[in-house]
Amino acid sequence: MGIVIGATTTVAFQGDKCVVSVSWGYSPNVQRLYCLGSWSVFDTIEKPTETFNVTIYAPGDSFSIPPTEGCFDATTITASVDPTVCGESIAGVSGEWFLTSYGYSKDDPVGPGQETWSMTRWPASGSTPAPTYTLRGISEGQSSIPILNTGVVFSGATTDSSSGSVSAGSLGKAFITRTGMVESVGGGTLAGGEIGTASVTIPYTPLWL
Repeated sequence: MGIVIGATTTVAFQGDKCVVSVSWGYSPNVQRLYCLGSWSVFDTIEKPTETFNVTIYAPGDSFSIPPTEGCFDATTITASVDPTVCGESIAGVSGEWFLTSYGYSKDDPVGPGQETWSMTRWPASGSTPAPTYTLRGISEGQSSIPILNTGVVFSGATTDSSSGSVSAGSLGKAFITRTGMVESVGGGTLAGGEIGTASVTIPYTPLWL
């Protein structure tokens, strides 16, 4: 195990942003194939993925997430981490990433908002090639409204729902939440005496041709 020193670990993401936390990883996603009548493994295949997650103080840069309309890769985000590690050597990662989810959170009226960007990619490994194309589908999400800018821009029709809760002897909270298709994310409010949340899921289909 290695110990990562945060004060000297550097992250490159959307220029000179204040990064709160970062995580990254690689999974080979091993699949073992079997045949009827035997416990022996017929074959072993890998479908590796890499992940990169970063949380920054708002506002982040706006990033458009339209669905892919042809045989070409969806747009990507450039990001990297160079960790300072004590103990076992652990390398950082860098390059282009596909944004898979976006989140905004601000639960303190006078504190800063935070944006969480989660990304992935499908690297080549051994006999497994990288996808020929990576297509993006329709993104959907939800955001608290109406005042706070959570960095979510909806496209087309939306629906609103409401919820609230309170306990005896205390103050409760009530929210209106807007749900719909999303065309871009990023640029949430830093501060302003408000609270709110948002979350967006961005689907992809890797194609091997």
